[in-house]
Amino acid sequence: MKPIRHSLALMVLIGASHAVQAQETLEIVVPFAAGGATDIVARSFEPIFSEKLGVTSVVRNLAGASATVGTSEVAKSEGNPNIIGYEPAGALSIQPSLKDLSYGPESFTYICRTTSNPMFLMVSKSSDIENFDQLVAASQEEPLFYGSSGPGTLPQLAVAALVSESDLDAAHIPYSGSGPAMNALAGNEIQIFADTETVLTNYDLRPLAVFAEQRLEGYDDVPTIGELEGVPDMDFSVWQGVVAPKGISQERADQFTQACKATMESDEFKSFAERANVNIAYLGPDDFESFVKERFEANKQVLRDAGLLD
Repeated sequence: MKPIRHSLALMVLIGASHAVQAQETLEIVVPFAAGGATDIVARSFEPIFSEKLGVTSVVRNLAGASATVGTSEVAKSEGNPNIIGYEPAGALSIQPSLKDLSYGPESFTYICRTTSNPMFLMVSKSSDIENFDQLVAASQEEPLFYGSSGPGTLPQLAVAALVSESDLDAAHIPYSGSGPAMNALAGNEIQIFADTETVLTNYDLRPLAVFAEQRLEGYDDVPTIGELEGVPDMDFSVWQGVVAPKGISQERADQFTQACKATMESDEFKSFAERANVNIAYLGPDDFESFVKERFEANKQVLRDAGLLD
């Protein structure tokens, strides 16, 4: 029989071999392809967050399966303090209802919500369509296609709900992010898209309506969905936030939270947000977690109403 002190020493070594220490390099996973709305904001967030945290960080685009590939990577990294996810709404509050995933809303350490912006229904500026009535009329002559950043993402959910509640005839084509979808829109593979003002302005598109309760400042001539004839009110906002794996230390979670809050309050991020028309909508960890779980339940009902979920 081995001496007790040897057994204890072995246990310490085993424990040390599995312990993950906070390091100088942090990986920030963006679960979409480069060039989309989430990636644009994440790449402005990253250098400021990195400076506030006092580490070197790198953005890793890990696209696929409607943002669930990258999100799953964060969820399965339990206890790892050197990885976080810059997450879109759909990955946290929609996809777990649609797929048998290895994660759910309860699978993360919540750090902060960063932004929230209502979505616009939009077409290319090269299109002859200038309003929703013309869009409906065109779809009656020949079925149209709308793109999204992946099945079950908010851009798909918003247009699917609109199709189910109006005379618009349009079929869905998913892409790996807003960037690839914009290429498809430019090539007329799709004719309709829904996303935030960031995409609208960066790609110089034409807004037909906004998925919000009231018209937005600066877009006085763009009606809300509820103002369209025969269509009920619809409010869809694209929000983003930061999550970390479960099992990290409270100290590390607090460091992430403090760095995120400082980033949102920084002149640099405020300046970016103003230029990109991004609405800063900070929530701390507890409020963010409650918000995600509430949206998860609400979106599940929207999915059912739109015929996307049994």
